Amino acid sequence: MSVRPFIAVSLLTVVSLLTACTADGQTPPTGTPSVTAPSTAVPSGAPTDDEFSPLIVSSVAGDPVAVHGTDGLFHLVYELQVLNASPRPATIGSIVSSAGGRQIGTLQGADLVSRTIPIGDYPFPPEPASQIPAGTTVVILMDTTFESKDEVPNQVDQTIAATFGDVRPGQANYAELFPTEAVAHSVTQVGAGDPVVVGPPLQGPDWVAVNACCSLSPHRGSIIPIGGRINASERYAIDWSRFDLTRPLVENGAQSTFSGDASSNASYFTYDQPVLAVGDGEVAAVVNDLPDAAPHELQNGLPLDHYGGNEVILKLSEGVYAFYAHLKPGSVTVKVGDRVTLGQQVARTGNSGNTTESHLHFQIMDGIAPLTATNLPFEISSFDMVGTGSEDGSTFTRDGGARENELPLILSAISFPG
Repeated sequence: MSVRPFIAVSLLTVVSLLTACTADGQTPPTGTPSVTAPSTAVPSGAPTDDEFSPLIVSSVAGDPVAVHGTDGLFHLVYELQVLNASPRPATIGSIVSSAGGRQIGTLQGADLVSRTIPIGDYPFPPEPASQIPAGTTVVILMDTTFESKDEVPNQVDQTIAATFGDVRPGQANYAELFPTEAVAHSVTQVGAGDPVVVGPPLQGPDWVAVNACCSLSPHRGSIIPIGGRINASERYAIDWSRFDLTRPLVENGAQSTFSGDASSNASYFTYDQPVLAVGDGEVAAVVNDLPDAAPHELQNGLPLDHYGGNEVILKLSEGVYAFYAHLKPGSVTVKVGDRVTLGQQVARTGNSGNTTESHLHFQIMDGIAPLTATNLPFEISSFDMVGTGSEDGSTFTRDGGARENELPLILSAISFPG
């Protein structure tokens, strides 16, 4: 589910929602997510003389909480919203992150450009912004990693260096006083609590997190104005697709997700698989009557509330909801108000809504509206790691082992219990 199909690697052909097991021994969702408002900091050492602020920088809600990824690192995933309030076009040269006076990361060059998402411009295919026109806003996707949870700071300080071009014609005389070079400062507060821990949403082997945290993907690039704010509505969401892992993830230009007739949904390994409750909870919303799309044919003219296709939303606890999208028509086995238990089947995978081929879109959020709610960090209680695919899908590195309380990162191959 991604408004902006930010295709960073050739493997990512499953369009996310808006762009394009047994319960034995498992525990219900735990953790206290951070859903506080973003922290827009006034830098210390404010100037004593009047001066222009050509870049206005804030953090997109909510404050990040460190999540343990399948790469063994702890990820702080957040976004910087940058308004170019200058009459000159801006080019950001670098963003230096620090904590406690220690530099912890630098973003610059092509990597910085690729993570810069313009607001109000939605080309297809998407194009990152190398320059910020005067009076416009971009969002920059940040991912700072740490070896251990103890290293995660209480806040991250950002220093943003930029240069500026010529003043637009017809501006007031003071416009020429805006600088051609500037440095902006911003502070991102780290949220309290821990990620939500949930059970597996699927069962069996060979599931790949096609669009997932924390590198560029349609989910990570889904930065949209909705609900009265700019929202990273799919920050930690995962599109699960089942692959034939005896083959390369991408073979002869096609994903190894089907066998036989590529025009039939039934040919796809993901299609018609059980979808499981990730914890005890109450059914908050159900859609069960939308048709499947044909594989690799995006449906035009869908209303916004049909982009997820058939869906189930479970309320796991106060302010914590699990969202399942693109389900098979008529497969939902629960209704609003039903109580479900961890591992209970609630539906089957399909290809409904805004999707290119059968997959399960799954995310955790703090409200019932998938795009308006704040996307919450989560970890899956137990699974077996099979390996990781390369960015272009041509190679697959096997690195097996049992995992607990981790977030599967992009192109992680997983075997779930059951």
